[in-house]
Amino acid sequence: MKIKDKIYCKSIGIYSGQLTKRKSYIVEEINDENIRIWNDEGKLRWYSQFYFSADNDPEIISINIDDPIENIESDAIEVTITFSNKAKYWMTFTTPKYLDKILDEESYFSSKHFMIIKHLTEESIKSTVIKLDEQDELIESCQKY
Repeated sequence: MKIKDKIYCKSIGIYSGQLTKRKSYIVEEINDENIRIWNDEGKLRWYSQFYFSADNDPEIISINIDDPIENIESDAIEVTITFSNKAKYWMTFTTPKYLDKILDEESYFSSKHFMIIKHLTEESIKSTVIKLDEQDELIESCQKY
């Protein structure tokens, strides 16, 4: 990265309201680990280079709940996320009560693509996907189609 380069936010970290995922910013100053940009509040601030990339991530174009939600407190459903580059990923959303039920029947449970939330609602699922995306944790939480 160099001064006056256009960079893109890849994670907002703890800077909600100051940074926007996928928004472009111009590098005003730079040192070994940090860059200085005009943030979303119109303030010139230093941020770690970790939060930025020279390339912009593809945008989420759809979050599809693949299964009907039959029990908001104890169920497991699959969700498909489609990006602007046509890549598709999926993950399973479940609840603590559903996991308790599984563990009553099995001695263990292991999965890399399960997201545990308190209640399965369209709003809670979509907001969780958006939050994971804002923190650059969505892809690692999913399985690629």
